[in-house]
Amino acid sequence: MNHITALAAHLGERAAGSWQEEAAVWLLASHGHWLPQLERTHLIHNDGEGQSRIAWRLVASACLSAGDGPLIGTLPEWQVLRLACVLTGRHTLSLAHLSSLDEPNRRLALHAMAWASGGHAWAASLTLLPPEHDAQAPSTRVWCEAYPGLHIATAECRNAHYVGPAEPEPQAGHPHRVTD
Repeated sequence: MNHITALAAHLGERAAGSWQEEAAVWLLASHGHWLPQLERTHLIHNDGEGQSRIAWRLVASACLSAGDGPLIGTLPEWQVLRLACVLTGRHTLSLAHLSSLDEPNRRLALHAMAWASGGHAWAASLTLLPPEHDAQAPSTRVWCEAYPGLHIATAECRNAHYVGPAEPEPQAGHPHRVTD
């Protein structure tokens, strides 16, 4: 397992229990461009105990100032990052250029939106992705133990590593600038 695949698995474990954050992390991991960028610019934080977390607030701020910092991406790549922030349910960003996505990335975006609104199993049932896509992605799903078979975003259904929106996000030691 390479470093980015391991990072994606750690982020997925941390997001488990929140369809919205699971979908956002999955989208970034599946897209491939943003996890290395976010790690390079210290927008992914490790708590020292092997748990990683995306600083979503800082990432959303970076999206607002695209072109003024170290994050580099094309217009379609920025749309994927904006969509991931929006999927968390904590940020409002313009998605006016989603039509700039090519067919594979449009399918990723649609699958992530379905996941955020109805869970992984429901999104998979829509078959928006080619069958080989799910076979390649590592599974980091943690199902609700309080209500077997369901994936409800309640405290009793989150795994021990899930941190909800009430917890403050980690802050970086310096501002992050974004470039196109």
